[in-house]
Amino acid sequence: MLYALGEILLVVIGILLALQIDNWNQQRIEDSEEVELLTALKGEFLNNLDVLDESIQANKEVTESCFKLTQLIRADSLSEVPELVDQLLVNIGDFYSFDARTGISGEIVNSGKLAILKNDALREQLGNWLTIIEDSNQDILFRSDNYTINLMPFLMKRFPLANGELTKKLDFDRNNYLETYQEASPFQFDLPKEDFMEFENQIWHHKHNHDYVVINELNLKDFIKSTLQMIEGELSK
Repeated sequence: MLYALGEILLVVIGILLALQIDNWNQQRIEDSEEVELLTALKGEFLNNLDVLDESIQANKEVTESCFKLTQLIRADSLSEVPELVDQLLVNIGDFYSFDARTGISGEIVNSGKLAILKNDALREQLGNWLTIIEDSNQDILFRSDNYTINLMPFLMKRFPLANGELTKKLDFDRNNYLETYQEASPFQFDLPKEDFMEFENQIWHHKHNHDYVVINELNLKDFIKSTLQMIEGELSK
């Protein structure tokens, strides 16, 4: 009887050990999957942070150009510095839009892989990420539409915008394929006094819409940095 009980006990212990080993193996697989996801997420968010910093810097320059134009309008100095005006008009149209990479984060959220991540706060953060990007895109579209529909028609009737060709350089033209005008426009800007207030309002409205984009980008930077801190905290475990 004792021998039979011993045999039963050994079988039970064997089953328990097998189950424990299976649990360990499953946990190791899940941990490995989580590390893989976290590493991929870290790379994606680091890349987004670099791209976002470039966009923030470029968009700050647009804001500064709006300020300078407003100062020239109020000082009635536009005709005294036509080349500067040409350059500032180019600058305010050179606004950037942050195009976030969401391939990895989007796949994790949409495929149900969020459950692999053990950190509740990180899961919630990633769940909000795509929504925040979509909300930011609305302000980007509004800025672009206002510039195209309202500001550009006003400028095209009053300023030789072709002079922007003299200093135009596209960031993605790394091999200098671009061909531009080599001579200034023969036309002079024509802005009657009665249009000064409308010009100021047009520049202000562009800056106003632009401000929403800049603020969104700065908030996105804080969001990305806090997400990276969570990811690195999980990886350190």
